[in-house]
Amino acid sequence: MKRIDVRDMIKSVVAATLIAMATTAADAQTIPCGSHAQIAAFLKDKFQELQDAFGVVGDKAVLELYVSDGGATWTILLTDISGRSCILAAGDTWEQKRDTADLRT
Repeated sequence: MKRIDVRDMIKSVVAATLIAMATTAADAQTIPCGSHAQIAAFLKDKFQELQDAFGVVGDKAVLELYVSDGGATWTILLTDISGRSCILAAGDTWEQKRDTADLRT
């Protein structure tokens, strides 16, 4: 059985998302996008979500996790180098299983 490398899978998803972010205006209606400041303000005002974590995706983008107090709601954003952010996923009942400082590789 071939082992699936999660990092390779994440890179593929991010690459596909970056391609999707470059679509025409008509296609862009399927993925909510805007300036990073607009999206962050919307998440704070509407859902009381603040940035909880982020990771740099090569030199092309930043993947961010926004979570409301207590994890009632959450949103994952991808922000490209121009400052354009798109909502990749959102949901409710975010649960932090353990402190990542405890992880060993």
